[in-house]
Amino acid sequence: MSQHVTPPPMPGYGPPVPPTPPKNRTAVIASVAAVAAAAIAAAVTAGLTGGSEDEAGPAPTVTVTVTEEAVPEADTAEAEEAAPADVGADFKVGDRASNEGVVVKISKVVESDTIILAGARKKAGAEAKYVTLKTVVTNETKASMDLTCSLPIVNALIDDQERRFDTIENLYDIAGNPECNAQLQPGFKDEMEFVYRVPKDAEPVAWEFYPFDLEEAEPTPALIDLT
Repeated sequence: MSQHVTPPPMPGYGPPVPPTPPKNRTAVIASVAAVAAAAIAAAVTAGLTGGSEDEAGPAPTVTVTVTEEAVPEADTAEAEEAAPADVGADFKVGDRASNEGVVVKISKVVESDTIILAGARKKAGAEAKYVTLKTVVTNETKASMDLTCSLPIVNALIDDQERRFDTIENLYDIAGNPECNAQLQPGFKDEMEFVYRVPKDAEPVAWEFYPFDLEEAEPTPALIDLT
C-alpha cells in the first residue's frame, strides 16, 4: 500500500521576502543639504577664528594713527600779538632807579592829546599823542646837572614795537619843570617831567636812561618797566 509523503522543504528556500521600500527622496536630499551646510559653516568659523586651539592663526593687527591737533595759524598770530614785550627791565614804576649816581623815580605815566607848553595848550595832532613821565630826579653824582637845557640824562621811551623816542624840545617850557640852566646840585632832588610825542597806536613798555659822559665809550643804560 503506497503512501504519499510530502518531502520537507529544502534549506535556504522559502517564500520571497518583500523588498524594503526606499525612503522618501525629498527627505534624503534635505539631510544631505543640512550636512553640507553644517560643514560649510564649520569651515567658515574655523577660518575666522584661525582654526583649532592647537593651530591658532596669528591675531589680527590693528593700527591706530594718532593725529596731533594743529593750532590754527590765526590763533597763533593773535597769541603772539597779545604777548607783552620782554623788556628785561632792571626797575619798575615806583622804584628808585639808579645809574652812576643819577637816581630817577617814575611816579606816573600819563597819555594825552594835549600838553601845556609855555603856558599854552599844544595838541599832539592827528594820529599822535603825548606820553608824559612824571618823575623825581635825585643828583647823587659829584657835580651839578642841568635837567632841561643840557643833556645830563640821556634817555629814550621804548614802545611795544621796540621803537625808541626822544623827548620833545624845550622841556623847560613844560609847566613845573626846572628852568633853563637851573643847576641841580649834588645831594638835591627836583620834580621833572619827560614828555614824548608818539604815534597814536604806540604802547609804552620801557624807559631807559644813563648819565651823559664824554669819557664813557659804551654806557650801560638802566631800564624801567612801564607796563
